[in-house]
Amino acid sequence: MDRPRILIIDDDPGLRRTLGDILRGKGYDLLIAESGAQGLALLAQESADLVLIDLGLPDMPGLEVLDRVKAAHPSIEAIILTGNATLDSAIEATNRGAFSYLLKPCAIDPLLLQIRRAIEKQQTREKMTRDSLELQKMNTELKALYSVAQAISRTINLEELLSEVLRALIETEIFSFEIKGAVFLVEGEEMRLAAFISLSETELEPCGEICSGECLCGRAFATGELVVTGNCGGHPLGSPPVQPHGHILVPLQTAGTVLGLLNLYIPPETEVNDETLRLLAAVASQMGIAITNIRLYEETRDSSLHDPLTGLANRRFMEIQLDKSLETAKRYQDPLSIIMLDIDHFKKYNDTHGHQEGDKLLVRLAEILLREVRKADYVFRYGGEEFLIILPETGPDQAEETAERLRRAMEAMGEGVTISLGVVSLSGSLQEKDAFIAAADTALYRAKEKGRNRVEVG
Repeated sequence: MDRPRILIIDDDPGLRRTLGDILRGKGYDLLIAESGAQGLALLAQESADLVLIDLGLPDMPGLEVLDRVKAAHPSIEAIILTGNATLDSAIEATNRGAFSYLLKPCAIDPLLLQIRRAIEKQQTREKMTRDSLELQKMNTELKALYSVAQAISRTINLEELLSEVLRALIETEIFSFEIKGAVFLVEGEEMRLAAFISLSETELEPCGEICSGECLCGRAFATGELVVTGNCGGHPLGSPPVQPHGHILVPLQTAGTVLGLLNLYIPPETEVNDETLRLLAAVASQMGIAITNIRLYEETRDSSLHDPLTGLANRRFMEIQLDKSLETAKRYQDPLSIIMLDIDHFKKYNDTHGHQEGDKLLVRLAEILLREVRKADYVFRYGGEEFLIILPETGPDQAEETAERLRRAMEAMGEGVTISLGVVSLSGSLQEKDAFIAAADTALYRAKEKGRNRVEVG
């Protein structure tokens, strides 16, 4: 801890020398001035904890010196010394902020006691001020973390997560940065741009994939350490004519594993203190947990909406997509068709070849269906050996042609396995989802009745 420093302002050289020797012996650092102006000049350059002020200085009244000391340095304590004490001057000195008022010549022990108490008061007030500032800083940081946590809890979408976090940080006013940035996610030895906000194509062009160790982002990825750069020009997110800017690159980690990187844009040469960096590291930890949760959610959602055997979307997903397709077709008066199909004599095939071969047959059929339909079409495993295909913007004739192409492709597989198909298209009398599916199922049943390996239109 630094030694307390006392400024003596007195025109009596003998008193200055005597007090100086005593106070130095007691472990105090000293500043010495023989006039009010000299003392104020010293305080403008040096810090002090306590000022001893002679009331009768040659250049200005001691009370004026007291006023100017308190105005410029409110935390400094002051003791007034005078050889001509009056009750009125003592009261006035106290009212103006003096800690105490002593008559010269001073008894040493009472003076030392007053000095010790004044410095203790000053140090206590300084500590309270520091503690208050620290508490304010902690409250601000907790508010920022709470705001970010709230922002994260509002979304399970990665792009929305980025924008929500950026805006939450801006609202806390912890430090200055732009509503501009990107999130990269780790995939193997590379990072892929996963989400961004307010970045142009020029800025994004170099950032599709970043290898470990290359550019600033890659180095932050490789080391797992937060990186701050004051002025990059066009690097790493962009190239000229991008305006000069800085970056804060924050690795997103959970359990010591880097999952990705948060790239924040800051104005050029922005000073970022250690407290802000610690706050951003805490935010990055929250984001890392959020990304893990989003991935788990997406995996769970995908597994709940897809058939594990064929990889096709399942019946639950079909219900969702067919609702959307019907709504779109009705709104824009577009044609819409569906195909319901299944494998002929599939039970017999299973009994003959075994269930493992039956599963392989289902997988091969799924591959054929995906190969033969358009990218705009949707293929679902409806259940068992049944499949359903949604054909957006497809009328009856084109849907029938598609079904026939699928039938021939399966027949051409050359294993004696065939499929039967029922086709139905949206019409004035057929508007509802359940009726739509039932009509396709009826057409499929009719194909079965008429000998299988054929297409029937409902």
